Amino acid sequence: MLRLNMFEDSIIVRSRYAQDMSPAAPSMPARLPHSPQIRLYCRSIPFLPGAKPMRAAAIFQYLLSGVPLLATLRDYRFSWFGKDSIAGLSACIVSIPSVIAYAELVHLPPIAGLYAALAAAVGYALFASSRHVIAGPDAAIGLLAGSAILPLAAGDPARIVFLAAVLSIMSGGVLLLAARLKLGVIADLLSRPVLIGYLNGASLVLIATQLGKMFGIKTEGEEFFELVYTVIEKLPQTQLPTFLLGVLLVGLLVALARWLPRVPGALAVCAVAILATFFLDLGSYGIALVGTVPSGVPQLTIPSFRWGDIAALAPAAVAIAFLAFSDGILLAQTFAEKNGYEVQPNRELVALGSANILAGLWQGFPVSASQSRTSIVDASGGKSQVAQLVLAVGLLLFLFFLTGLIALLPKVALGAILIVTAIGMLEMASLVGLYRIDRVEFAIALGVTAAILVAGVVPGIILGLLLSLITVLVEISRPGDAVLRRRLLDGRFHDCRDDEEAESVPGLLVYRPYAPLVFANARHVMTRIRTLVDEADPPVKWLVIDAQAIHDMDVTAAQRFAELHRELADEGVDVKIADAPRPFLEELAKVGLSEEIGGNDFFVSVKKAVEAYDREFAGGGSVR
Repeated sequence: MLRLNMFEDSIIVRSRYAQDMSPAAPSMPARLPHSPQIRLYCRSIPFLPGAKPMRAAAIFQYLLSGVPLLATLRDYRFSWFGKDSIAGLSACIVSIPSVIAYAELVHLPPIAGLYAALAAAVGYALFASSRHVIAGPDAAIGLLAGSAILPLAAGDPARIVFLAAVLSIMSGGVLLLAARLKLGVIADLLSRPVLIGYLNGASLVLIATQLGKMFGIKTEGEEFFELVYTVIEKLPQTQLPTFLLGVLLVGLLVALARWLPRVPGALAVCAVAILATFFLDLGSYGIALVGTVPSGVPQLTIPSFRWGDIAALAPAAVAIAFLAFSDGILLAQTFAEKNGYEVQPNRELVALGSANILAGLWQGFPVSASQSRTSIVDASGGKSQVAQLVLAVGLLLFLFFLTGLIALLPKVALGAILIVTAIGMLEMASLVGLYRIDRVEFAIALGVTAAILVAGVVPGIILGLLLSLITVLVEISRPGDAVLRRRLLDGRFHDCRDDEEAESVPGLLVYRPYAPLVFANARHVMTRIRTLVDEADPPVKWLVIDAQAIHDMDVTAAQRFAELHRELADEGVDVKIADAPRPFLEELAKVGLSEEIGGNDFFVSVKKAVEAYDREFAGGGSVR
């Protein structure tokens, strides 16, 4: 075993078993985590004149905590490299045709998809807590980005490139800000009905945007109904060879998914289309080809922008951040559970944020987590983010040596890939499930889909977020409650169904709210209690509040409860509290109600409160 003594101007390596004849060590040894073979003896190292000295071990520990990939590489087992290499190369091969197609959604040249995929792989791998998630271009995110960019670009291809890069950087900035504020829970604001509605609406819009490629006609606009109308109007202009090739490629994709699901359909379709172009000269039949694309990688560039563009793109940046993180954290948690480890939501925010910022600096567009590529890595036995680094190396090699193949790719092949991708995104079964379970959530999902089809993708997702928040507020402001009755079977007080044999105790009202008391529901709950007391027959002598569900109460609710308590006390109704959590008791104390109620009016359970009532009003009887 070795020992490293680090001094201001030297590093001395010693055997652990060598006798140390030197004076006392300059400082206590700092053991590196998970590295019992190495000890560091560190003195302060002044790096710059006038700078505060830092310990080398502290710097190393800081890097480990800030860049999880370093910890992964430190603890990496070389026995994993074979599986990580296979997983990364498999994901790379499958991703190339898909990311080229997704660039079309943002109205960018196909090469931009490769730039974005490479940047996302590097940026995400550096900071991710997930071992399996692969980041890169995504159909839903691409469609959202394209719908926000096109109206601002006014058909200028160069401006589209700049706006896509700016939007990617802005989305990354929103994600990093959320991480800094530790807002990893914000993804929960995107409820399942809203997500279903968004995916269905985005899928239909995505299909509509690709119909022009399928029929070989030029379409205008980005709105769903405008696109469909344009295609119908121009159907007589259909380029027949393009249409036939598109139908054949869609059929091939569907057949592979149905009978050979292990074969990557997008890759197979691109290979078939490129070979057909090479041997049959498809361009001579009027079939549009992608054309020449540059090789190599672009320089990191800060895109130029106008301040007006920032304001115009801000809603889309927030929506992309919400979607990217909600989808990414769900994917990360799913594969973490499957493989027996945990992920950190805020760390995932940092990883996705850095992936988007790097994609913007590298002339790409907004990115997210990829379910298909992540599934390939997991199925191939990938063990760590090294698989994503292998994917990045594969993309680099393709960019330098194989981009010439893209020039032979028919554009209709990209359209076929996107149409089949959109069909796979449709959540019709989930929509039917919502209809059976909850008609309100079913209506929310339909509303989001309709908003996307009518107003566009960005307004639709913003409406979805607002509907999620409104739904939460409605649930909080009108919480469930119950008047407890004594069940004859066991003599305990329960929230009994109407068909259960239970009795009420005359003069005793036991009330249980099923929510914390906050400003949004305080008036409703107090009015509800007031109504129950007024309608009781015989009149209420004791009101017992079962407070076990009141795990929080704000000042507004505490003041309203204090007012109700005084009103009932004036009417001769004693208010008792049973099973109260500590936060509830603390709020009562803040408004001075604990002393007013008195220590004898607090009970550890409803059972104890009822026993006290029975002792005070013995022989009161019961009412069925």
